[in-house]
Amino acid sequence: MLKIEIEIEKDSFIQSSVEFLKHIIQFLYKWLTTDGEALGYILGYIHFMLFVLLLLGILISHTIYTNIWLQFTIVCVIFAIWLQHIFLKVCVSIVAEKEFTNSISPFHELLETVFQISTNDFTNYFIVAETVALWCLFLELVCRYCIYLNV
Repeated sequence: MLKIEIEIEKDSFIQSSVEFLKHIIQFLYKWLTTDGEALGYILGYIHFMLFVLLLLGILISHTIYTNIWLQFTIVCVIFAIWLQHIFLKVCVSIVAEKEFTNSISPFHELLETVFQISTNDFTNYFIVAETVALWCLFLELVCRYCIYLNV
């Protein structure tokens, strides 16, 4: 029996990813501010905008521009995000936001304000919705590929 085991130092990977993200935000916005709390809110709003942009990308890839490369790219991005959420059991961006602000994540504050739902409930719903969406989009790509093979 062949057994492959991959061992990742999860905490050090998360911390190095958080530090990398924090350095990127500090580099990009050092002209604006060096205050950690302000940078945390900037990162929180960027996080929220990327979330909305991904939802718009899914909508556009199924209505306006239905090219397979766009749908494949969106599936790859969702898969990368899903891997992070499932295997690391944390969102690196939220950890960086919390380290910047030394309090609750601005992304969570935005979600509670916009969707009127608690952070814990949203996280549970989001993981389920993300998994279902990933599988549906993946199966759609398989279907499109099979149709392409028959033509």
